[in-house]
Amino acid sequence: MHFSMASLPQRSKTALRRLNIGSQCAICARAGGNGLDLCDDCESLLLPCVIEEPLGYVSGLCLNCGAEMTGVPRDQIAPAGTLCCPDCAGLSSPFSRIVAPYRYDFPVDRLIQALKYRDQRVLARVFGTLLARTVRRQRLPAQPLPEQLMPVPLHASRLRQRGYNQSADIARWCARELDIQSHARAVAREYDTGSLAGLSRVERQHRILGAFRAQDQVAGRHVAIVDDVLTTGSTARELARELYDTGAASVELWVLARTSSSR
Repeated sequence: MHFSMASLPQRSKTALRRLNIGSQCAICARAGGNGLDLCDDCESLLLPCVIEEPLGYVSGLCLNCGAEMTGVPRDQIAPAGTLCCPDCAGLSSPFSRIVAPYRYDFPVDRLIQALKYRDQRVLARVFGTLLARTVRRQRLPAQPLPEQLMPVPLHASRLRQRGYNQSADIARWCARELDIQSHARAVAREYDTGSLAGLSRVERQHRILGAFRAQDQVAGRHVAIVDDVLTTGSTARELARELYDTGAASVELWVLARTSSSR
């Protein structure tokens, strides 16, 4: 039987190339490194949320609200290496911890869009692995990992339309790297909220209210919500509220990227 690479869909071509050359960088197509489909040069292009400056200072984003911060003394940030602006420092949070390794800026924004809208699902492995490594690096010695990961669910109609949930894909690879469980069906989105892009914080909160229903299996568990991008936090907070109402013991929030409130 005649075999032609040209007759194969793109995903099959990529899989066959890997049989011959191993890991391949998802950005530049050169040989990957670090155990995932990303080379060292391209990984260096991903802008972190916290940047080390000279003389013991750091700059970056407040993970809670996205405010830009500069010239913060290194010894004033959280032990896990996260920033919190003065306005958020005294506020209560539903999350026992927020993990967000990167800024939602080029090229991370383009890569997330490629995963969500252009079926580039190999990026979920890259993102999930990078997120897991950040969690492991920032975790304090006495800080246990969550028992379960809860990807932010899509409504059934949107899931049928897209064919996959990018947050569930990221969570699955992240859980695999950390050797914990990911439960994509432990929480459901009861109604389709539509796109929240472009809405204000208040509009998002109103749109997302009551959208989620959690299963009883979360009761008494230490869980982490997993998503691709943190913008206003309305979706994650509403999901955390539902998890707590269903009996979750504590809730963390893990996202790949945080937007800046100045954008």
